[in-house]
Amino acid sequence: MKTIIIAYGAAIIAAALATPAMSTPPAPGTYAGTSADGNNVTFVVGTDTSNGEPAVTSATIFFSAPCTNSTYVLSTGWGFGLVADISKANKVVINDVNGNYYRFDITLDFDSESQSATGTVLSTSPTLYPVGPRPTHALICTSPKQELTVTLQSSSDAAQNELAPGTQINLHSPRASDDSSVEASH
Repeated sequence: MKTIIIAYGAAIIAAALATPAMSTPPAPGTYAGTSADGNNVTFVVGTDTSNGEPAVTSATIFFSAPCTNSTYVLSTGWGFGLVADISKANKVVINDVNGNYYRFDITLDFDSESQSATGTVLSTSPTLYPVGPRPTHALICTSPKQELTVTLQSSSDAAQNELAPGTQINLHSPRASDDSSVEASH
């Protein structure tokens, strides 16, 4: 009987040690940093109002993307609102973000202890070519998959405001000097 109790107790302890602890969700706020090629990336962590869970609620991604069948490299940036819940098990957010003018594949792995995240971003966007008043065709431009690192900013450093889901803002356009300083929001 003593052997059964000891074996049962050992099994309970082993099960407790094998069960992963509940992760602490990332702190809300603005996480800013750069991708591997030095372009700025920013993510806002807030709350999914439909379920009360932590979520990425806005992002700003600047990128440089070589264009197919051309030597042209598109350098641009987009800000957009979204709601992407952060998983409790591993705190990884995976998004396929699509708009009329871009597509982003984003992975983020938040580390609550260091108040940072690492991940990847793959960016695709079209552009008119040649840039200027009379383009003749469109190019599809895709950046290589980029590693990224972001850290939680102090409230005084957190410059990005949360954008409503579905909001898209072009923050930098190669045509800005020809047409306008910021392309239209959709």
